[in-house]
Parts: sequence; structure tokens; C-alpha cells
Amino acid sequence: MFNTNTFFGTDGVLTLSDADGIDAAVFTNYFGEGGVVGRLTNVSLAVSVEIKPFHELGSRAPKELRAGNLYISGTVERAFINGAMLKLMLGQYGDEEETAGFKIPKFNMKISLDNMRPAGDEGNAILTIYDVMFDTWQFNLPENDFVLEKLSFKARRIKTEDTEVSA
Repeated sequence: MFNTNTFFGTDGVLTLSDADGIDAAVFTNYFGEGGVVGRLTNVSLAVSVEIKPFHELGSRAPKELRAGNLYISGTVERAFINGAMLKLMLGQYGDEEETAGFKIPKFNMKISLDNMRPAGDEGNAILTIYDVMFDTWQFNLPENDFVLEKLSFKARRIKTEDTEVSA
């Protein structure tokens, strides 16, 4: 039987790994040794497929449905301001007004869910999102609440792994 556990946000760990085009020492300096992004909240992930209907002349219902483009996107919020992430997104524009090149880094994002209930339960799930590129960064400074940053991303593909649990 496959994993049928219900997870809370506290059951997940998000890591950024395999940064494309970033020196390993720089990546470790920004995100730590394992790439674990701490104090994350409100992670959302969306997968949508463009469905294209074909209508024959004189027919109200589509004769055929075809799958079109696939889109993977999402958002993450963090409970602190990470200037390093903003600098990575801006590239050389973070330091200079005009530069020759502009390369946005790509990451592999791994979301690991494991509630370990009951103790020793082997059920867990891992979502791996490949070639994640952060495209927007927002900063929110509310008067009576925590300061948050919100990032949205697009990705190339997603893979899911469920650990099989004994029946």
C-alpha cells in the first residue's frame, strides 16, 4: 500500500540543492551545508496542463481533447529577509547599474514530508522540483506582524516519490 498519511506544514523540510552556475562555496555560504532553507511558511506548488479541445463543424462538444503545454510554478514565504537570495536573483545588477550579462540561477528544490506518526512509521513523501528559477521577490513589513518575504518560481519538471508502507 502506498503512503496515505496526512501531513502538516511542520512535517516538511525544504532544501535547495544543485545550484546551476553558482560556485559551491557561494551556495553553501548563502544556504548552509545541506541547502536547507529554514523558517519557511506557506509553500505552494501548482502544476497545470493546457488542454486543447478540437471541435468539428456542427458539434457543440469537443471531438477530441489534446494535452498541450505543461506549467509548474509556486511560491514560498520566509520569516526573514534574505538579501543573499535577492542578490542571486539580481546577479551583477545587485552591485552595478549596468552590466554585460544577466544569468538567473537554477535550483533543484526538494520538499520532504515525514510526520513519523506513529513512532517508527516508514511512510513519507518526497517532491523534487527540477530547474527552479525564482522570478519575483516581494517584501512585506506589516505593522503588527512578522516581516515576511515572498518568492515565486517557475520550474521545468517535478518528480514524486512515495515510500510504500506495509499493509
